[in-house]
Amino acid sequence: MPNDYDKIIKENFEELIPYLLRDILGMDLPKLEDLKDKQQVTIEREMDNLKKVVHENPEDDYGLHWEIQSADEDMCSRNLLYYGLFYQRYNLPLEQIVIYVGESPAKNILISNLEIKGLTLKFTVIDLRNIPKDVFLHSDKPEIVILAILSDFGSAQPESVVRQILEHLLKLIGRVPRLKKYQKQLHVLSRLRKLSAITKKEINTMPIHYEIETDELYLEGQEKGIKQGIEQGIEQGIEKGIEKGIEKGIEKGIEKGIEKKSLEAATLMLQMQKYSLTEITLILGVSRKFILELAAELGVAVIE
Repeated sequence: MPNDYDKIIKENFEELIPYLLRDILGMDLPKLEDLKDKQQVTIEREMDNLKKVVHENPEDDYGLHWEIQSADEDMCSRNLLYYGLFYQRYNLPLEQIVIYVGESPAKNILISNLEIKGLTLKFTVIDLRNIPKDVFLHSDKPEIVILAILSDFGSAQPESVVRQILEHLLKLIGRVPRLKKYQKQLHVLSRLRKLSAITKKEINTMPIHYEIETDELYLEGQEKGIKQGIEQGIEQGIEKGIEKGIEKGIEKGIEKGIEKKSLEAATLMLQMQKYSLTEITLILGVSRKFILELAAELGVAVIE
């Protein structure tokens, strides 16, 4: 399943391509076309972000493949596989670009030249951590502006940079629904730099902001955090589940920006209809009366 940040960059892909290629790599492409067929690489993986660069002379055409990575890993073998499969399908050369958005300093991912007997592979790596924030911050396109959260802040404090991003978005966007969309995207991307708390605070101080607590990513994280905590608690036994289950649930929840509540956990466990009254009270540390009253309000049966 794609990561949340990956979905955002793919959603903004059409706006990002010409800007990053022109302003970061100095590539002025004449025309881009979609390749209708998805290139299957393995059962689990497809080549996403794939375009055809079209020239007046068809002999100059080539493919353009864009890969987004948050892990600092050597991409040579994977890109060699991509290149071979693409060439087999389209009989065109392939320009490959890797965008590194990870938090750790880039090392392995910067290896972009593979030379083996009879073959040389070269591709381009863009490390957003090394690009000054102003390259993105003063753009007139919100899709570009939010990338400043992944850039080099220089001597600026994170709070200041986040505030500048939000203020510039406000100037660019007049309609409230669109502004909330990019606030949400910024909040998701901020997790890659562990700036979620700062970004949430700055968003909430603005006159117009989306409600993080009602956001689908927040709710999804909340449910996953509770479920994983409960499941681990049951597996390790009721006695250790009280400590470990809730602890793991909270850890998972914090990663998604969630504050756990006994009421939410109890509601979920009752609705799942998998846990007895005794198990719920022991795991959550609440009274039998509390669970029985909650079950009555929800209209669900209690397993004794």
